[in-house]
Amino acid sequence: MRYKNIILSAALSIVVLIWITTFQISRTTAIEKLPQSTTVLEFADANTLFVADSDGGQIFAYQLPDEAETSTSRPYNIEGLGSLIAEAFNVNNFDLSYHDVAVHPVTKEAYVSLTVQTANDGPSPAIVRINQDGKVEKLDLLALPYTKMALENTADDSVTFWRDISASTFAVTDLDFVDGTLFVAGLSTGEFASTLRKIPFPFQDTVKTSSIEIFHTVHNQTETRAPIRAMTITDLDGVQTVVAAYTCTPLVTIDAAKLEEDAHVTGKTIAELGFGNTPLDVISFSTMNQQGQPEDYILVINKNIDADLIRVADLVEASKGEGMTEIVALGESAGVSTVPTPLGAVLQADDQDEQFLLTLKRNIDTGDMDLVSFRKGAYMRINDFVSEYNFPDYQYDENQEFARGFQNLLKTDEGFSDLVR
Repeated sequence: MRYKNIILSAALSIVVLIWITTFQISRTTAIEKLPQSTTVLEFADANTLFVADSDGGQIFAYQLPDEAETSTSRPYNIEGLGSLIAEAFNVNNFDLSYHDVAVHPVTKEAYVSLTVQTANDGPSPAIVRINQDGKVEKLDLLALPYTKMALENTADDSVTFWRDISASTFAVTDLDFVDGTLFVAGLSTGEFASTLRKIPFPFQDTVKTSSIEIFHTVHNQTETRAPIRAMTITDLDGVQTVVAAYTCTPLVTIDAAKLEEDAHVTGKTIAELGFGNTPLDVISFSTMNQQGQPEDYILVINKNIDADLIRVADLVEASKGEGMTEIVALGESAGVSTVPTPLGAVLQADDQDEQFLLTLKRNIDTGDMDLVSFRKGAYMRINDFVSEYNFPDYQYDENQEFARGFQNLLKTDEGFSDLVR
Protein backbone atom coordinates (compact mmCIF):
# COMPACT_ATOMS: atom_id res chain seq x y z
CA MET A 1 0.00 0.00 0.00
CA ARG A 2 2.84 2.31 0.92
CA TYR A 3 4.50 1.53 -2.41
CA LYS A 4 1.29 2.45 -4.29
CA ASN A 5 1.06 5.76 -2.38
CA ILE A 6 4.62 6.60 -3.33
CA ILE A 7 3.87 5.90 -6.99
CA LEU A 8 0.64 7.93 -6.82
CA SER A 9 2.43 10.82 -5.13
CA ALA A 10 5.18 10.77 -7.75
CA ALA A 11 2.59 10.70 -10.54
CA LEU A 12 0.75 13.66 -9.05
CA SER A 13 4.00 15.57 -8.73
CA ILE A 14 4.74 14.95 -12.40
CA VAL A 15 1.25 16.12 -13.37
CA VAL A 16 1.62 19.27 -11.26
CA LEU A 17 5.09 19.92 -12.72
CA ILE A 18 3.74 19.52 -16.26
CA TRP A 19 0.81 21.82 -15.46
CA ILE A 20 3.08 24.49 -13.98
CA THR A 21 5.50 24.25 -16.93
CA THR A 22 2.63 24.41 -19.43
CA PHE A 23 1.13 27.39 -17.60
CA GLN A 24 4.48 29.21 -17.59
CA ILE A 25 5.02 28.53 -21.28
CA SER A 26 1.45 29.60 -22.05
CA ARG A 27 1.86 32.77 -19.97
CA THR A 28 5.21 33.57 -21.59
CA THR A 29 3.74 33.02 -25.05
CA ALA A 30 0.80 35.30 -24.21
CA ILE A 31 3.15 38.02 -22.96
CA GLU A 32 5.21 37.78 -26.14
CA LYS A 33 2.06 38.17 -28.22
CA LEU A 34 0.95 41.32 -26.40
CA PRO A 35 2.54 44.75 -26.74
CA GLN A 36 4.05 46.27 -23.61
CA SER A 37 2.27 49.50 -24.49
CA THR A 38 -0.34 50.66 -26.99
CA THR A 39 0.44 54.20 -28.01
CA VAL A 40 0.13 55.42 -31.61
CA LEU A 41 -2.50 53.91 -33.94
CA GLU A 42 -2.58 53.97 -37.74
CA PHE A 43 -4.71 52.13 -40.28
CA ALA A 44 -3.04 50.71 -43.38
CA ASP A 45 -6.34 49.57 -44.87
CA ALA A 46 -9.64 48.18 -43.69
CA ASN A 47 -8.01 45.03 -42.33
CA THR A 48 -4.70 46.23 -40.90
CA LEU A 49 -4.23 48.29 -37.75
CA PHE A 50 -0.70 49.36 -36.80
CA VAL A 51 -0.12 49.66 -33.06
CA ALA A 52 3.06 51.29 -31.79
CA ASP A 53 4.56 49.66 -28.71
CA SER A 54 6.92 52.38 -27.54
CA ASP A 55 7.92 50.59 -24.33
CA GLY A 56 8.77 47.46 -26.28
CA GLY A 57 10.42 49.28 -29.20
CA GLN A 58 8.28 47.54 -31.79
CA ILE A 59 5.33 47.91 -34.17
CA PHE A 60 2.45 45.42 -34.31
CA ALA A 61 0.30 45.03 -37.42
CA TYR A 62 -3.00 43.41 -36.41
CA GLN A 63 -5.32 41.85 -38.97
CA LEU A 64 -8.94 42.80 -38.30
CA PRO A 65 -12.01 40.92 -39.59
CA ASP A 66 -13.34 41.88 -43.00
CA GLU A 67 -16.04 44.54 -42.99
CA ALA A 68 -18.70 44.34 -45.69
CA GLU A 69 -20.25 47.81 -45.83
CA THR A 70 -19.03 51.37 -45.53
CA SER A 71 -20.81 53.37 -42.85
CA THR A 72 -22.72 56.47 -43.87
CA SER A 73 -21.36 59.80 -42.67
CA ARG A 74 -22.66 60.33 -39.15
CA PRO A 75 -21.14 62.52 -36.44
CA TYR A 76 -19.98 61.31 -33.04
CA ASN A 77 -21.59 63.00 -30.03
CA ILE A 78 -20.40 60.80 -27.18
CA GLU A 79 -19.97 62.90 -24.07
CA GLY A 80 -18.65 60.97 -21.09
CA LEU A 81 -16.72 58.38 -23.10
CA GLY A 82 -14.25 58.05 -20.23
CA SER A 83 -16.99 56.87 -17.88
CA LEU A 84 -18.12 54.27 -20.42
CA ILE A 85 -14.58 52.93 -20.83
CA ALA A 86 -13.98 52.94 -17.06
CA GLU A 87 -17.15 50.88 -16.60
CA ALA A 88 -16.00 48.41 -19.27
CA PHE A 89 -12.71 47.85 -17.40
CA ASN A 90 -14.25 48.13 -13.91
CA VAL A 91 -11.87 50.91 -12.91
CA ASN A 92 -12.06 54.56 -11.94
CA ASN A 93 -12.05 57.31 -14.57
CA PHE A 94 -8.72 58.52 -13.20
CA ASP A 95 -7.17 55.10 -13.90
CA LEU A 96 -7.26 55.74 -17.67
CA SER A 97 -4.54 57.41 -19.75
CA TYR A 98 -5.37 58.09 -23.40
CA HIS A 99 -2.90 57.92 -26.28
CA ASP A 100 -4.48 57.99 -29.74
CA VAL A 101 -7.62 57.67 -31.85
CA ALA A 102 -7.95 56.21 -35.35
CA VAL A 103 -11.01 55.84 -37.59
CA HIS A 104 -11.68 52.53 -39.30
CA PRO A 105 -11.70 53.34 -43.04
CA VAL A 106 -14.81 51.23 -43.74
CA THR A 107 -17.03 51.12 -40.65
CA LYS A 108 -15.98 54.57 -39.40
CA GLU A 109 -15.78 53.10 -35.90
CA ALA A 110 -13.28 54.75 -33.58
CA TYR A 111 -10.32 52.85 -32.15
CA VAL A 112 -8.79 54.37 -29.02
CA SER A 113 -5.48 53.29 -27.46
CA LEU A 114 -5.00 53.77 -23.75
CA THR A 115 -3.35 52.54 -20.56
CA VAL A 116 -5.51 51.12 -17.78
CA GLN A 117 -4.15 51.34 -14.25
CA THR A 118 -5.39 48.35 -12.25
CA ALA A 119 -4.95 47.82 -8.52
CA ASN A 120 -3.57 44.29 -8.78
CA ASP A 121 -1.72 44.17 -12.09
CA GLY A 122 -0.47 47.74 -12.50
CA PRO A 123 -0.64 49.52 -15.87
CA SER A 124 -2.08 47.49 -18.75
CA PRO A 125 -2.15 48.53 -22.43
CA ALA A 126 -5.51 48.35 -24.16
CA ILE A 127 -7.44 49.28 -27.29
CA VAL A 128 -11.18 49.86 -27.41
CA ARG A 129 -13.56 50.15 -30.34
CA ILE A 130 -16.48 52.60 -30.21
CA ASN A 131 -19.31 53.23 -32.66
CA GLN A 132 -21.43 56.36 -33.07
CA ASP A 133 -24.05 54.98 -30.70
CA GLY A 134 -21.52 54.83 -27.86
CA LYS A 135 -21.04 51.06 -27.77
CA VAL A 136 -17.62 50.31 -26.24
CA GLU A 137 -15.83 47.01 -26.94
CA LYS A 138 -12.43 45.91 -25.64
CA LEU A 139 -10.23 44.63 -28.46
CA ASP A 140 -8.93 41.11 -27.75
CA LEU A 141 -5.40 41.45 -29.11
CA LEU A 142 -4.56 37.81 -28.32
CA ALA A 143 -7.32 36.68 -30.67
CA LEU A 144 -6.12 38.73 -33.65
CA PRO A 145 -3.53 37.51 -36.18
CA TYR A 146 -0.55 39.85 -36.38
CA THR A 147 2.96 40.47 -37.59
CA LYS A 148 5.45 42.72 -35.85
CA MET A 149 8.63 44.65 -36.49
CA ALA A 150 11.25 45.21 -33.81
CA LEU A 151 13.01 48.58 -33.99
CA GLU A 152 16.75 48.80 -33.36
CA ASN A 153 18.54 51.25 -31.07
CA THR A 154 15.39 52.74 -29.58
CA ALA A 155 15.60 54.88 -26.45
CA ASP A 156 15.37 52.91 -23.22
CA ASP A 157 14.80 53.46 -19.50
CA SER A 158 18.40 54.52 -18.83
CA VAL A 159 17.42 58.12 -19.60
CA THR A 160 14.53 59.88 -17.87
CA PHE A 161 12.98 63.33 -18.10
CA TRP A 162 11.53 65.17 -15.11
CA ARG A 163 12.78 62.29 -12.93
CA ASP A 164 10.20 59.67 -13.89
CA ILE A 165 9.37 60.05 -17.61
CA SER A 166 11.31 57.33 -19.40
CA ALA A 167 12.90 58.05 -22.76
CA SER A 168 11.41 54.74 -23.95
CA THR A 169 7.99 56.43 -24.05
CA PHE A 170 9.35 58.45 -26.99
CA ALA A 171 10.66 55.43 -28.90
CA VAL A 172 7.70 55.90 -31.26
CA THR A 173 6.07 59.32 -31.29
CA ASP A 174 4.03 59.06 -34.49
CA LEU A 175 3.15 56.79 -37.42
CA ASP A 176 1.94 57.47 -40.93
CA PHE A 177 1.29 54.92 -43.68
CA VAL A 178 1.52 55.95 -47.34
CA ASP A 179 1.82 53.86 -50.51
CA GLY A 180 3.00 50.68 -48.83
CA THR A 181 5.48 52.38 -46.50
CA LEU A 182 5.12 52.94 -42.76
CA PHE A 183 6.86 56.10 -41.55
CA VAL A 184 7.94 55.88 -37.90
CA ALA A 185 9.12 58.93 -35.95
CA GLY A 186 10.77 58.63 -32.58
CA LEU A 187 13.79 58.74 -30.33
CA SER A 188 16.90 56.59 -30.69
CA THR A 189 20.13 56.27 -28.79
CA GLY A 190 23.26 58.16 -29.78
CA GLU A 191 24.25 61.74 -30.50
CA PHE A 192 21.68 62.21 -33.29
CA ALA A 193 18.67 60.84 -31.41
CA SER A 194 15.83 62.23 -33.52
CA THR A 195 15.01 59.41 -35.92
CA LEU A 196 12.73 58.72 -38.89
CA ARG A 197 12.28 55.19 -40.21
CA LYS A 198 10.75 53.95 -43.46
CA ILE A 199 9.45 50.39 -43.16
CA PRO A 200 7.89 48.51 -46.10
CA PHE A 201 4.66 46.68 -45.34
CA PRO A 202 4.12 43.72 -45.30
CA PHE A 203 7.08 43.79 -42.91
CA GLN A 204 10.47 42.74 -44.26
CA ASP A 205 13.98 42.88 -42.87
CA THR A 206 14.57 46.15 -44.74
CA VAL A 207 14.27 49.28 -42.61
CA LYS A 208 15.69 52.64 -43.71
CA THR A 209 16.70 54.59 -40.62
CA SER A 210 17.65 58.28 -40.85
CA SER A 211 18.71 60.77 -38.21
CA ILE A 212 17.10 64.19 -38.42
CA GLU A 213 18.29 67.67 -37.51
CA ILE A 214 16.42 70.96 -37.67
CA PHE A 215 16.94 74.63 -36.88
CA HIS A 216 14.71 75.64 -33.98
CA THR A 217 14.07 79.33 -34.44
CA VAL A 218 12.99 80.24 -30.90
CA HIS A 219 15.89 78.27 -29.40
CA ASN A 220 18.22 79.77 -32.04
CA GLN A 221 20.12 76.54 -32.53
CA THR A 222 20.34 73.36 -34.56
CA GLU A 223 18.74 70.43 -32.75
CA THR A 224 19.36 66.72 -33.24
CA ARG A 225 17.98 65.20 -30.03
CA ALA A 226 14.32 66.21 -29.74
CA PRO A 227 12.12 63.86 -31.78
CA ILE A 228 9.29 64.74 -34.11
CA ARG A 229 6.18 64.83 -31.91
CA ALA A 230 3.55 64.66 -34.66
CA MET A 231 3.63 64.39 -38.46
CA THR A 232 1.76 63.70 -41.65
CA ILE A 233 2.96 62.66 -45.09
CA THR A 234 1.62 64.74 -47.95
CA ASP A 235 2.36 65.61 -51.55
CA LEU A 236 3.89 69.06 -52.02
CA ASP A 237 4.00 69.87 -55.73
CA GLY A 238 4.80 66.27 -56.67
CA VAL A 239 7.29 65.69 -53.82
CA GLN A 240 6.36 63.21 -51.08
CA THR A 241 7.02 65.25 -47.95
CA VAL A 242 7.01 64.72 -44.21
CA VAL A 243 5.34 67.69 -42.50
CA ALA A 244 6.57 67.49 -38.92
CA ALA A 245 5.88 69.46 -35.76
CA TYR A 246 8.24 69.63 -32.80
CA THR A 247 7.82 70.77 -29.21
CA CYS A 248 7.74 74.55 -28.78
CA THR A 249 6.69 74.60 -31.97
CA PRO A 250 8.74 74.63 -35.18
CA LEU A 251 7.02 73.23 -38.27
CA VAL A 252 9.38 71.43 -40.63
CA THR A 253 9.27 69.79 -44.07
CA ILE A 254 11.45 66.81 -44.97
CA ASP A 255 11.81 65.33 -48.46
CA ALA A 256 10.82 61.68 -47.96
CA ALA A 257 13.12 60.57 -50.80
CA LYS A 258 16.14 61.60 -48.68
CA LEU A 259 15.24 59.14 -45.93
CA GLU A 260 17.72 56.41 -46.80
CA GLU A 261 19.54 53.95 -44.54
CA ASP A 262 22.04 55.74 -42.25
CA ALA A 263 21.26 59.10 -43.88
CA HIS A 264 21.58 62.29 -41.84
CA VAL A 265 18.83 64.59 -43.09
CA THR A 266 18.28 68.28 -42.38
CA GLY A 267 14.65 69.35 -42.26
CA LYS A 268 13.54 72.73 -43.56
CA THR A 269 11.93 74.94 -40.92
CA ILE A 270 9.01 76.74 -42.53
CA ALA A 271 7.11 78.10 -39.52
CA GLU A 272 7.29 78.97 -35.84
CA LEU A 273 3.84 78.32 -34.40
CA GLY A 274 4.38 79.32 -30.78
CA PHE A 275 6.51 78.74 -27.71
CA GLY A 276 5.64 76.75 -24.58
CA ASN A 277 3.61 74.19 -26.50
CA THR A 278 3.59 70.52 -27.47
CA PRO A 279 1.99 69.52 -30.79
CA LEU A 280 -0.29 66.54 -30.22
CA ASP A 281 -1.33 65.57 -33.72
CA VAL A 282 -0.92 66.58 -37.37
CA ILE A 283 -3.57 65.41 -39.82
CA SER A 284 -4.14 66.08 -43.51
CA PHE A 285 -7.52 66.21 -45.24
CA SER A 286 -9.54 67.83 -48.00
CA THR A 287 -12.61 70.02 -47.69
CA MET A 288 -14.33 72.96 -49.34
CA ASN A 289 -12.69 76.34 -48.92
CA GLN A 290 -14.53 79.65 -48.50
CA GLN A 291 -14.91 79.89 -52.25
CA GLY A 292 -16.72 76.57 -52.37
CA GLN A 293 -13.82 74.78 -54.05
CA PRO A 294 -12.15 71.58 -52.78
CA GLU A 295 -8.79 72.25 -51.17
CA ASP A 296 -6.16 70.32 -49.21
CA TYR A 297 -5.21 71.30 -45.66
CA ILE A 298 -3.18 70.13 -42.73
CA LEU A 299 -4.23 70.72 -39.14
CA VAL A 300 -1.78 70.90 -36.25
CA ILE A 301 -3.48 70.02 -32.95
CA ASN A 302 -1.67 71.70 -30.04
CA LYS A 303 -1.65 71.07 -26.30
CA ASN A 304 -1.22 74.65 -25.08
CA ILE A 305 -2.30 76.92 -27.95
CA ASP A 306 -5.00 77.05 -30.62
CA ALA A 307 -4.86 74.49 -33.40
CA ASP A 308 -3.29 75.72 -36.64
CA LEU A 309 -5.07 75.21 -39.97
CA ILE A 310 -2.71 75.48 -42.95
CA ARG A 311 -3.41 75.40 -46.67
CA VAL A 312 -1.28 72.84 -48.49
CA ALA A 313 -0.86 75.43 -51.26
CA ASP A 314 0.91 77.67 -48.72
CA LEU A 315 3.08 74.75 -47.61
CA VAL A 316 4.11 74.22 -51.24
CA GLU A 317 5.29 77.82 -51.54
CA ALA A 318 7.09 77.72 -48.21
CA SER A 319 8.87 74.49 -49.07
CA LYS A 320 10.31 76.07 -52.22
CA GLY A 321 12.17 78.67 -50.14
CA GLU A 322 15.41 78.41 -48.21
CA GLY A 323 13.69 77.84 -44.89
CA MET A 324 14.05 79.77 -41.66
CA THR A 325 17.58 80.14 -40.29
CA GLU A 326 17.31 83.18 -38.03
CA ILE A 327 16.06 83.54 -34.47
CA VAL A 328 12.39 84.29 -33.86
CA ALA A 329 11.72 86.27 -30.70
CA LEU A 330 9.90 84.51 -27.87
CA GLY A 331 6.17 85.08 -28.21
CA GLU A 332 6.23 85.73 -31.95
CA SER A 333 5.02 83.50 -34.77
CA ALA A 334 6.63 83.46 -38.19
CA GLY A 335 6.76 81.62 -41.50
CA VAL A 336 3.90 79.98 -43.36
CA SER A 337 0.46 81.51 -42.86
CA THR A 338 -1.89 79.68 -40.49
CA VAL A 339 -5.48 80.11 -39.33
CA PRO A 340 -5.98 79.66 -35.56
CA THR A 341 -8.89 77.31 -34.89
CA PRO A 342 -10.71 76.89 -31.53
CA LEU A 343 -10.07 73.19 -30.96
CA GLY A 344 -9.29 73.56 -27.28
CA ALA A 345 -8.82 70.46 -25.09
CA VAL A 346 -8.52 68.14 -28.13
CA LEU A 347 -5.98 65.40 -27.38
CA GLN A 348 -6.00 63.50 -30.68
CA ALA A 349 -7.86 63.65 -33.98
CA ASP A 350 -8.35 61.73 -37.21
CA ASP A 351 -9.93 62.36 -40.59
CA GLN A 352 -13.34 60.70 -40.18
CA ASP A 353 -14.85 61.19 -43.64
CA GLU A 354 -15.63 63.86 -46.23
CA GLN A 355 -17.66 65.90 -43.76
CA PHE A 356 -16.14 65.41 -40.30
CA LEU A 357 -13.01 65.29 -38.22
CA LEU A 358 -13.17 62.94 -35.23
CA THR A 359 -11.60 64.10 -31.96
CA LEU A 360 -10.76 62.67 -28.58
CA LYS A 361 -11.45 65.68 -26.40
CA ARG A 362 -11.29 66.49 -22.70
CA ASN A 363 -14.55 68.01 -21.49
CA ILE A 364 -13.51 71.15 -19.62
CA ASP A 365 -16.83 71.33 -17.75
CA THR A 366 -16.97 67.73 -16.49
CA GLY A 367 -13.36 66.60 -16.68
CA ASP A 368 -14.48 63.47 -18.55
CA MET A 369 -13.30 62.40 -22.00
CA ASP A 370 -15.56 62.98 -25.01
CA LEU A 371 -15.51 61.46 -28.49
CA VAL A 372 -17.01 64.09 -30.77
CA SER A 373 -16.96 65.09 -34.42
CA PHE A 374 -16.23 68.56 -35.78
CA ARG A 375 -17.62 69.57 -39.14
CA LYS A 376 -14.84 70.48 -41.56
CA GLY A 377 -14.91 74.18 -42.31
CA ALA A 378 -16.44 74.98 -38.92
CA TYR A 379 -13.83 73.59 -36.49
CA MET A 380 -16.09 74.30 -33.53
CA ARG A 381 -19.10 72.77 -31.81
CA ILE A 382 -21.89 75.26 -31.32
CA ASN A 383 -23.18 73.59 -28.14
CA ASP A 384 -19.91 74.50 -26.40
CA PHE A 385 -21.23 78.06 -26.16
CA VAL A 386 -24.20 80.02 -24.92
CA SER A 387 -24.34 83.17 -27.01
CA GLU A 388 -26.75 85.85 -28.20
CA TYR A 389 -28.06 83.43 -30.82
CA ASN A 390 -29.32 81.03 -28.14
CA PHE A 391 -31.84 83.42 -26.59
CA PRO A 392 -35.40 82.47 -27.58
CA ASP A 393 -36.30 86.01 -28.66
CA TYR A 394 -33.29 86.41 -30.96
CA GLN A 395 -34.33 87.45 -34.47
CA TYR A 396 -32.18 86.75 -37.56
CA ASP A 397 -32.25 89.69 -39.94
CA GLU A 398 -32.23 89.35 -43.72
CA ASN A 399 -28.41 89.52 -43.86
CA GLN A 400 -28.00 86.55 -41.53
CA GLU A 401 -29.60 83.78 -43.53
CA PHE A 402 -26.20 82.13 -44.01
CA ALA A 403 -25.57 82.27 -40.25
CA ARG A 404 -28.99 80.78 -39.58
CA GLY A 405 -28.44 77.90 -42.01
CA PHE A 406 -24.91 77.28 -40.72
CA GLN A 407 -26.02 77.18 -37.10
CA ASN A 408 -28.96 74.93 -37.92
CA LEU A 409 -26.55 72.52 -39.64
CA LEU A 410 -24.31 72.39 -36.58
CA LYS A 411 -27.30 71.95 -34.28
CA THR A 412 -28.36 68.94 -36.32
CA ASP A 413 -24.80 67.54 -36.33
CA GLU A 414 -24.62 67.77 -32.56
CA GLY A 415 -27.99 66.18 -31.82
CA PHE A 416 -30.09 69.34 -31.28
CA SER A 417 -32.30 69.21 -34.36
CA ASP A 418 -35.28 70.16 -32.17
CA LEU A 419 -33.64 73.58 -31.71
CA VAL A 420 -33.42 74.34 -35.43
CA ARG A 421 -34.95 77.72 -36.20
